[in-house]
Amino acid sequence: MLKIRLFFAFLFLSVSFSFARVDDYIAEVEIIKGLLNESLTLYKDGKANEAKKKVEDAYFQHFENMEGAIGRNIGRKAITMERKFSNLRRMYKDEANVDHINALIEGLIFDLDEVAPVIQTGFRLEAEKTQDGLSDEEIAKSSLEENAKRQAEADALFASMFGETAPSDENLASTSLNSQNANKIDNENNSNNLNSQNDADVITQLQSASALEPKLQFLLDTISGKFNQAASSFKNKKFQEAKDYLNSALFDEYRNSKVEIAISNHTTAGLDRKIQAAIRSLITKINEQNIDEKTLRNELENIEDLLFDAFLQIPKEQFAKIQVQGFNEEQMNARDYSKVADDIRIALDDILDDYQGFSSSSIDALQNAYLDTFEASGMESKVGAVDSNLKLKIESLFSQGVALIKSSADKTALKANFDALNAELSKAVDLVQTSTPYSIFIWAFSIIIREGLEALIIVVAIVSYLIQSGNKNRLNIVYSALLAGIVLSFITAFFVSWIFKENSGQSRELIEGITMLIAVVLLFYVGFWLLSNAHNQKWANYIKGQALEAISNNSAKTLWLTVFLAVYREGAETVLFYQALFFDAKTSTDYSAIFIGLGVGLALLVVLYFLLKAGAIKIPVKQFFYIVSYIIFYMVFVFTGKGIGELIEGKLITPSLLPINFEPVLWLGVYPYYETLIPQFIVLILLILGIVITQKFTKKGVR
Repeated sequence: MLKIRLFFAFLFLSVSFSFARVDDYIAEVEIIKGLLNESLTLYKDGKANEAKKKVEDAYFQHFENMEGAIGRNIGRKAITMERKFSNLRRMYKDEANVDHINALIEGLIFDLDEVAPVIQTGFRLEAEKTQDGLSDEEIAKSSLEENAKRQAEADALFASMFGETAPSDENLASTSLNSQNANKIDNENNSNNLNSQNDADVITQLQSASALEPKLQFLLDTISGKFNQAASSFKNKKFQEAKDYLNSALFDEYRNSKVEIAISNHTTAGLDRKIQAAIRSLITKINEQNIDEKTLRNELENIEDLLFDAFLQIPKEQFAKIQVQGFNEEQMNARDYSKVADDIRIALDDILDDYQGFSSSSIDALQNAYLDTFEASGMESKVGAVDSNLKLKIESLFSQGVALIKSSADKTALKANFDALNAELSKAVDLVQTSTPYSIFIWAFSIIIREGLEALIIVVAIVSYLIQSGNKNRLNIVYSALLAGIVLSFITAFFVSWIFKENSGQSRELIEGITMLIAVVLLFYVGFWLLSNAHNQKWANYIKGQALEAISNNSAKTLWLTVFLAVYREGAETVLFYQALFFDAKTSTDYSAIFIGLGVGLALLVVLYFLLKAGAIKIPVKQFFYIVSYIIFYMVFVFTGKGIGELIEGKLITPSLLPINFEPVLWLGVYPYYETLIPQFIVLILLILGIVITQKFTKKGVR
C-alpha cells in the first residue's frame, strides 16, 4: 500500500514538465472544440448519429492524445473529462434535450481551455494573469502555489483511498511546492524518470482509483449535469434559472436521494456540511451577482471533487439505502461493457506507444486483448448475440492489427486500425449496454434464426435426398446426427466456459476453426457426390424404382457426419450467445423474453424446414441436385476462409497482409491475408476443375 501511495504522490507532485504525445496541446484543444461545436450543429439539424460520430472522433482521435498528460499533471481531471465525453455520446444516442447537451459541451470546452496551458507548459499561468499589478515572477509563484494546493488535495484524496493517514493541508502544500521547485531546478533528471511511466498506466491507475459504484456514478453524473446547466444559464444572464438548477441539485439529488445521510454518517467529519455550504454559497453569490463565470465553474468543479471524494468513502452496505431517481436498480449488477471497451482502448494505446515495428510481444498483447478482454469478459458473445456482423467486423479489425504488426507496417496505419477498432467497440457498447424485454426478445429470436439457417439448409438437402432416393427409412441418419450435434454443443459450451476457463476464448476459436475445416472436407465430398448423380441415368432409375438401398454404408456415415458438423459448428456458439443473454437478464420478464424469443425462433425454423423440404421434393431431381451442390460449394469456399480466420483469432496462425489492403468481405469469408486467400484460391480452383470434370464424365455416362 505504501508503494502505491508513493506512486501517486510522485505522479501528482511532478507537474512542471510537458509529456506531450502531440507538439501543441492548445492546437489539439481547438480541434476538439471545433468537433464538439460541429456535433451540436448536426444534432440541431436532426442528425443525432452524425453528431455522436463527431464526438467519437473528438475523443478517439484527439482527446486520447492529451489524456495521459492530463492525468500526469492534473490527476483525476482526465477521468472526469473522459466521463463527460461518454455522457455526451449517450445524450446524443438518447436524443436528450438540446439545452442540456449545449450545457455539457460548454462545460467540456471550459475544461479543455483550463487544462491546455497546464499540460502545454507544466504549470498554470492563465488563471493568475488576470490578477492586476503582479509581476511575472509573482504570477509564476502564484501559479506554483495554486498547483501545489491542487496536488496536495489530490495526494490527500489518494491517501484516504488507500487507508493512509494524510498529512495536514499546510504540510502537503509546503511539501508539494518544495518538490515542484526542486523539480524545476533538476528538470532533466526528473523528466527522464517521469517519461518512464506510460500514459496508459497513468490512466489505468486513475480509473481504478476513481471507480464509483454505478448508482453513485449515475447520481454524480446527474448532479454534474445540473451544475453544467447552472453555469450555462449564468453565462446567458439567466440568474434565477442558474439558482434553480443549483437548488435542484442540492434538494432533488443530494438530499432526496439520502446520499446526504450516508455522507454525514459514514465519511470524513464535516464533509456533508462543507458540500451543502459550498452550494448555498454559490446560490448567494449568484443572487448578489458577486461572481463571474470562470469562478463559478471552478467552484462547481471543486464541489464535484468533494462529492467524488465523499462517494468513494461510502461503505458498500449503505448503497441499498440510497434512492436515486431515474436509476434502474435492476442494472446495478449488469456487466459494464464500457469498462471492457476502455480496457481494450488502454491496451491498444500501450501497444501503439511501444510500437517500433514487428514485435512478437506486441502481437501477443493484441491477441490477448481480444481473447482475455473482449472474449473473456463476455462482450464478444453479447455482441454476437445482438449483431453478428458487428462481431465479425471487430474480430476482423483485431486480426488486421496483428497482420499490420507482423508486416512492420507504418505506425500511422496501425493507429488508423486501432481508431477504427475503438469506434466499432464504441458502437458495440451503445448496442449491448442497455436492453429492454422487447430488445431481448428480438435478440433471442434472431440468434436461433441466424445460427440455425445454415445448418437447416444442409439438413433439408440431406433429408430431401434420402426421400427422393427412396431411403425415407434412413432418416434416422439425420435425426441421430441432429441430436448428437445439439447434445455435444451444450457439452462443448460447458467445457469452454468452465473447464478451460483460463483459455476459454482461445479454446473456443480453435474448436470453431477446426470444426469448420473438417466440415469443408465433408461438404466438398457431399457436393460433388450430389453433382455427379445429377446426370447419372442409373441414379435416375434407382429413384424411379424407389430403390430402398440406394445409399451405401460409407455414404451413410458421411451424411451423418455432415449433418452432425453442420449442427455442432453452429450449436456451441449459439449456446454461448444465449448464455450471454441469460447472464445479463435481471428480471423474470427478461428471462421470459429470452425463452419466448427462442421458442418463436424454433417454431419458425420448424415451419421453414417443412416448407423447404416440400419445395425440394417437388423440384426435379436434376435441378435439386444442382441447386444443393452449388449452395454447398459456396459454403465450402466461405468456411475455408472463416475456418482459418478462427485459427488466426485462436493464436494458432499469425496473418500476413497482402500488399494491397482491402476491407474484408465477411459474407464470403474473404480477408486480406495470404493465409486465408491462398487456401480459398486453391479451393476455388479445385471446385471449378471438379465441376468441369464431373459434368464432362457424367454426360458421357462414365462413372
